[in-house]
Amino acid sequence: MKTTKEIVSILNETEKQAFIVHLKGRNKRHDVRNIQLFRSIQKGTELKLQKEIGVNAFNVLNKRLTDRLIDYTAGRLLDKENTLEADVMKLIILGRKLFSFKAYKTAFKLLRQAEKKAIKVQHYHLLNDIYHTLIEHSYHEQAPDQERLLEDFQANKIAFENQSNLNMAYAVIRKQFHEYERQSAPFNLSTLIDDNFKKFGVKKDMGYNFKSLYQIAEMTDISGAIRKNYFGVDLFFEQQIEKIKDGPLDNEDQLIYHIDLIYLIAHIYFRKKNFDQSLVQLERMNELMNRYNKRYYNIRQTKYQTLFALNQNFKGNSALAMQTLDNILTPIKGALKRGQLQAKLARIMIHFQQQELNQAKKSLSELSRSDNWYMDNIGIEWLLNKKFIEILLHIEFGNTNYVDSRINSLMRKKMAFFNGVTAPGLTFLTLIKSYHQNPQEASSVKFMAKVEDAFEWKPTEEEDLFLISFYAWLKSKMVKKPLYETTLTLVGSIQ
Repeated sequence: MKTTKEIVSILNETEKQAFIVHLKGRNKRHDVRNIQLFRSIQKGTELKLQKEIGVNAFNVLNKRLTDRLIDYTAGRLLDKENTLEADVMKLIILGRKLFSFKAYKTAFKLLRQAEKKAIKVQHYHLLNDIYHTLIEHSYHEQAPDQERLLEDFQANKIAFENQSNLNMAYAVIRKQFHEYERQSAPFNLSTLIDDNFKKFGVKKDMGYNFKSLYQIAEMTDISGAIRKNYFGVDLFFEQQIEKIKDGPLDNEDQLIYHIDLIYLIAHIYFRKKNFDQSLVQLERMNELMNRYNKRYYNIRQTKYQTLFALNQNFKGNSALAMQTLDNILTPIKGALKRGQLQAKLARIMIHFQQQELNQAKKSLSELSRSDNWYMDNIGIEWLLNKKFIEILLHIEFGNTNYVDSRINSLMRKKMAFFNGVTAPGLTFLTLIKSYHQNPQEASSVKFMAKVEDAFEWKPTEEEDLFLISFYAWLKSKMVKKPLYETTLTLVGSIQ
């Protein structure tokens, strides 16, 4: 059922209606209930149908509907796909078919056309298929020069292996980071990158495209997240972007990687507290999202707008930040997706900073899934930020018993929540507890000294942005100033 729902979720309304017409055309009997099941999935009432027809019959019906959905959706995607990669694949398939009918001249011609297109976008995997096919038939008198084909194949093989090696290293690093985040397993990113680059033979001077640069940028972003210090993150790969921007590799096939690469750079600058440069990168991202008839605009606009709003908020433009996030969240009905959850929590944070406590409380109550679900689907940092905002909010409301239970719950699970990347959160939680027990002492010399001794302080530019945001609440109590003003002072937006 999960598979069926996920496929249905990627169809727009026009495609859903077209699929129903498709089912009607295929149904040979009037008592087939696949259309009923499809509509019930859209409405979220499939369990009612399951009770009506029984579990076994329902499972059979669902299996058949899923098969139909896969065939239909895959076919539609291929029909609609008009990228250069799709063109190359079609030429390869047609060329192979022509070889089977001994139409050698035309087959060779089509495959050489496919080769030129694949070289243009550095698509080593497709080139590998092309050369395999050409070499297989290179004995024929109409074939291209065999020696040249073998040389081209060997050169592409090296490039293909380099890209494959980077993919393997990237996958291993991502997996180990996920395990680290979930279980606090030992993790040294620099060593891990170096070890895996050596293990898989990744050459640092390999030819870059937007996909490989995106993978490197994501590993760099992980490095900043692990160390809770983006200040020292090296954006060396920005220079590589300039070398391939507006060239043959800057095409529709690489567009999604180009968009995501620029987003990651914008995010890293944001976490560095360089809000102006982050906004410059976001403007570039917006330009890319508008390319090729806005092909990826809808699936990336939430990430873009959320980061835009966060930058504006920490620059002091809270009204623009709130308006931007409200525009994202207001039309949404039903469960929030990953990107929308980021926007939701950002909006709650701004409600809280602006002392709009009732609105923050109402929005928090709408985030009702389990801790495990949030940890699996969006990550431990988001979950802890949610929990801290919840605790601080209920301190403001004076809900003593609720605050005690939330703090004690986190303390009991501290081994799960406060290790490695999230370890500083335990120090902050301890200080929150101390303030909660004796709020009247917040401005005392004794409490200020306790706070001073609790943290290993870094220069402001090196401190993590979100840790500063939570510390700002404590600082505002100590200096008796508004939270938002204190936050902007601490991040350096106002003096």
